[in-house]
Amino acid sequence: MSKQDTKQADVPASEFGSVIDSELAVLASIEARYWDDLSKLELSAIPSSLKEHLHAQLEEKRRMAREPHVLRLARLHEEATIRSLFSPKTKH
Repeated sequence: MSKQDTKQADVPASEFGSVIDSELAVLASIEARYWDDLSKLELSAIPSSLKEHLHAQLEEKRRMAREPHVLRLARLHEEATIRSLFSPKTKH
């Protein structure tokens, strides 16, 4: 795990929810922007061959924008799972 991975996954338990919510909000924003751009592209009057090229570029831009956030969510999930498995259990 890289130094950045450790830094990103090392989140206090009290902040897990807000960090996850923040990452999900970023992903939602990326998706909204992608679908807005795609709708504009589909409605444009440019030639279909150029549309195909631009669509591929939009897909790549979306993939690259999403990747660090999806990876961070995966690390956070792993961290939360480990913490829940190995945290001291309280007796009720």
